[in-house]
Amino acid sequence: MQDDGAINLDDVSKTAFCIPYNPGEDSDDLAPPKRVLAKSLFQERDLEDGQELRFAAYRKAWKKCLDRVQTIVQELESQSVKQVVHEVRTSYISPLPGLPYPEIPVVSVINPGLGPSFLENITAQLEESSAMNSDGDVESSVIHLYPGDVPNLTTGMRTIISNFLAKGGTPDPVKRKPMAPLASYDIKYLDAWYRAWANAQGKSPNLVIVLHEFEQFDPPVMQDIFHICSGHISRLPIVFLLSMTSPSSNYLNAAYSRFTMSLLRVRNFTTPSGVRILHTILLKTFFDPEFEPDIIIGPATLQYLNDYFTRYHSSVDAILTILQLAHLKHFSSDPLTILVHSTPSVATLSRPNSSLFLQAVSARTKPSREEEDVNMDAQSLSQRAIDQVDKIRTEFYSRHRNLRVGFAVVLRMQTFLRSYYYKGLDWSADLENGNGLCDAMLDALRGSFMRDVKHLGMITKKLKRDELRRLLETLYGFFHELPSNVRSGEQEPRMHLVEMQSRLSADSNSTISVASRFSDWVTEYLGNKLVPLEECTLWDVWYTGQSPFPSELLNPSLRASIIAGLLRPYEFVENLDNHVDANSATKSIWELPDTSILFKRYLDSGKMINVYDWFESFKIVLDTQRSHLKDAANTDNATSPRKRGKGKAKQAQHETIDEEKWAVEVQARFVRAMHELDFLGFIKHTGRKADHLIRTVFEIDDAE
Repeated sequence: MQDDGAINLDDVSKTAFCIPYNPGEDSDDLAPPKRVLAKSLFQERDLEDGQELRFAAYRKAWKKCLDRVQTIVQELESQSVKQVVHEVRTSYISPLPGLPYPEIPVVSVINPGLGPSFLENITAQLEESSAMNSDGDVESSVIHLYPGDVPNLTTGMRTIISNFLAKGGTPDPVKRKPMAPLASYDIKYLDAWYRAWANAQGKSPNLVIVLHEFEQFDPPVMQDIFHICSGHISRLPIVFLLSMTSPSSNYLNAAYSRFTMSLLRVRNFTTPSGVRILHTILLKTFFDPEFEPDIIIGPATLQYLNDYFTRYHSSVDAILTILQLAHLKHFSSDPLTILVHSTPSVATLSRPNSSLFLQAVSARTKPSREEEDVNMDAQSLSQRAIDQVDKIRTEFYSRHRNLRVGFAVVLRMQTFLRSYYYKGLDWSADLENGNGLCDAMLDALRGSFMRDVKHLGMITKKLKRDELRRLLETLYGFFHELPSNVRSGEQEPRMHLVEMQSRLSADSNSTISVASRFSDWVTEYLGNKLVPLEECTLWDVWYTGQSPFPSELLNPSLRASIIAGLLRPYEFVENLDNHVDANSATKSIWELPDTSILFKRYLDSGKMINVYDWFESFKIVLDTQRSHLKDAANTDNATSPRKRGKGKAKQAQHETIDEEKWAVEVQARFVRAMHELDFLGFIKHTGRKADHLIRTVFEIDDAE
């Protein structure tokens, strides 16, 4: 690089050039225009601070849903976590006798669905400092290794030893012979440190090595590490914890030799996976009588979630992402979603700029035409709207509570009938198999569940005396265990169940009559409970219904997104003020960034691109851009005629130097833009013509 700042691109001794970003005086003119938030379809009837209020409502609703899902996942993890932790802590207690040589404890955890949180819970419990408990568990010192930490044997052993030393600290004093130091990768060094550290601590914890993404480790290197550790586990209680995504037995037997496998004592643990995770989360979040979500997802979102989970990505992260996007879309699609938790005050609704919002609410909450009074003032209308919305909110959540209770009754009846080998309904009540349970949820939300309800009623007529008695006891126990706020509204069903139990116990010949009466009662009861949510007023405030899921946000088309970003870059650029230029689509080509300019000229060429012609067309646009920026600068800096004359004289003196620097700058900007297009895959190099490139993208409709 030369002293004057210019870069000699013709220097053959240089393989790369650094072009630092150095904005000049006209950098503000090239800054992206301010971006404004996209106007929603109903923004004209939004409140003045409606966006902020809806965002606050979204955060509250999503936090409630997120906390519930995380609690469910922790419940799914808890049993498996306890088993893994117990196995790791008791690995060196009561070893098998008669072995020709000691085996290395290896605990493999297959976790394709619950995500990294499962392993984090395991390591967190392993690192808890507690004395040996009644089960004989021993404390553990845990380190974490990733595939990049073990490129070879020497580096891998050094990483293991240094991590344990950093984890436990250096005991004081450490006795070493100055003439015989140990290498940092020698396991004897770890042995000496562990004995001194254990004596200082007064306990001997297990040394747990967690290998994340174990399939990515180099098998020959790991074989050597296993072999080295096997000769010292009598003094070093090392335990390997493998985090895997495939069945451990298949992978270990395929990737490692029989000799290495003979050194390992493998224990396999598999976490809950598959549709069981999805069904459990959906049941306990949107169909559980004990939990009341703020926003209920509709059949469209539920169907998309089921398809995406079963076909593409069966993990908890996918469920959380889809649910969060559904919440975001719901609160950004309609200003009325501000009413989810509470209603704005009378003062807010009485403002002149809130009249359209108040009219929209009043039009949908007006009980009848007789109550319409055009002479009511704004405060009276606001108060009436508030009272009506509060009443409707209570009615909607009561309707959804009834739906959850009714679906739970159907689920328990289905499980009971299956346990007695009755066919039951077509969908499976088993959480681990099939998608039938998700189909039942969809039918319940769509209001097409009465056919299944009537089928259940017909089956209950065929129950024997003991079976009918146990079914009545099961349903009574369900109603009795409901939360107090829900149980108070289910007193009548409990009374009916108690009456039928008494009649069944009093008369041994009343089985048929009681079964028939129970069938009629349960059919009517479930028919009143399983009512579609769309029948409520303002249902779209709390329920997504048939609103399609915004799948383009979850899995956008990369090709379309990249091309749209190159053609209309200012629509994708934000600044701190969150504003966008409404006229960004009509900007001239010279107002675009360099890569977009070059891409525009890319679209004007044929299959083969002459690099020199490409550069010349790019240079013409940059010259136009330069002239526009100069004219704008001269207009902004207009002064007296005398000063302008002096400025022109100075400009003439430096004109030659400026042109040379400008030529170098154009070349550098062209090379950088061309490299960006090359990195994005829009051009292909050919060996036939050194000055030509091949286009890789054609048929772009919106190129202009």
